Amino acid sequence: MLVDAHTHVVAADQEAFPLCPAGLPGDWYTESPCSAAGLLAEMDNAGVDRAVLVQPVGAYSFDNRYAAAGALANPDRFTAACCVDPCGESPALELQRWLDHAGVGGVRFFALSEERSWLSDPETFGLWEQAGASGAHVIVTVFESQFDELAGVLGRFRDLAVSLDHCGFCDVARPERLAGLARFENLHLKVTTNVIDAAVAAAGTARHFVRRLAGAFGADRLMWGSDYCQTHDRPYGDLVRGGIDAFAGLGGAQQDACLGGTALRLWPFG
Repeated sequence: MLVDAHTHVVAADQEAFPLCPAGLPGDWYTESPCSAAGLLAEMDNAGVDRAVLVQPVGAYSFDNRYAAAGALANPDRFTAACCVDPCGESPALELQRWLDHAGVGGVRFFALSEERSWLSDPETFGLWEQAGASGAHVIVTVFESQFDELAGVLGRFRDLAVSLDHCGFCDVARPERLAGLARFENLHLKVTTNVIDAAVAAAGTARHFVRRLAGAFGADRLMWGSDYCQTHDRPYGDLVRGGIDAFAGLGGAQQDACLGGTALRLWPFG
């Protein structure tokens, strides 16, 4: 079972699902958008069985309707991760509304910041508790410079399974700070295309980096993700092949975990 743990979809019908850009760098959602139906076709061609539709904040901000609709229409193939504004109006009500939506299996806490973010604000801890009570999987999106802040919430919510987007955009040549988070047994890593590309650029292959991550965290805490269609500089099939190759240095059971087993354990499908 091959599972893509990190994808984004953009609606073809922009009247029904208008873009609401968050002002983040890049216009990928207009340069090379891919709908849920388009992603299914790409997955079929590449041999990918299931995928997590991660709310694309850059394209839609906190309007989760399209990712949720894609998962609802294809529950055997997709599950979705919503995103809410923790500093917005009634974030707890918004979070519950989306977690109660069929097809939504988790939440993305998008906290990218060059300085300290809302993650360390005690007023937002209730959102973590709410996610845990709902049985939702939690994704966190932060930079490496925010790892100390992340460690604080991981330690507070040790019973809540958490995935770190893009390995925290770590320095692949010096991943010691990332490895330092392995002490939190509830933390899982999404090894996505941009991390794989960085490792290939640094060492000619991503296999050494992946083996190092597996040694620190255990293969059962790693997941592959394509980042398609935000990453769109090559065909989806090439992203899939690159992901498979990155984990080829692990044993068979470890590869199976990284390429599907871990995601299936953490995310609900069907």
